[in-house]
Amino acid sequence: MDFNLQAYQADHLLHLSAKPERRVSVLENARHRWLEMDGVVQSAMSLHQPARLCLPHQRSIAEQLPKQASRILELGLGGGDLTRHLAARWPDAHHDCVDLDAEILTLFQQFFLPSSGGSPRLHHADALHFLHQRQESYDLVLLDLFSQDGNPLLLFQAPLYQALASRLSGTLIINLLPRTRLEQAQALRLAEEWIGPTHVHDVPGYRNVILHATRQLSLGGRAPAG
Repeated sequence: MDFNLQAYQADHLLHLSAKPERRVSVLENARHRWLEMDGVVQSAMSLHQPARLCLPHQRSIAEQLPKQASRILELGLGGGDLTRHLAARWPDAHHDCVDLDAEILTLFQQFFLPSSGGSPRLHHADALHFLHQRQESYDLVLLDLFSQDGNPLLLFQAPLYQALASRLSGTLIINLLPRTRLEQAQALRLAEEWIGPTHVHDVPGYRNVILHATRQLSLGGRAPAG
């Protein structure tokens, strides 16, 4: 069953951390467990079907996934909804998950880690630094980076896409929450310049925009190494 963002109610508070800059909580009812930041739902897990995607923008991302992936990189974790989905879909894949927020990584391990399927490797690191340090290539990269006020500036700057071009040999999917049309246009331009043909998918009723890019090695970036 989908998670109703308009009518959800919690029965249990599993975790709460309140700091001057943000409030993070993990809540649960009979059907779902979910992660909130400052009262906004970031991810939701079905207790009976943990690998099932419950939120509309995540299902939109799943519609853009390739038929097969053997080396997967997630930049940005949240509650790990897509992490569980991918681990169940391709349990034998090499699967790396990167997040700069140590608390988010800890909460994922405590409350949202998949009990079956593959075992993703978690990395506490900056996304761009991680890309620069790696040697292997990935045939699927999911980019889902957020700061307190939306997508970080990194998503609209060339160095991230240049680094992705050197590590990617297949599909790039970006979950974008643009504050302006200029932000969306900038991300689209950079993806097309450094990765390859990029398609824009709106999520009906939501601000999320999904960018789907396919790597073309004849473009400006370096060919993947490793």
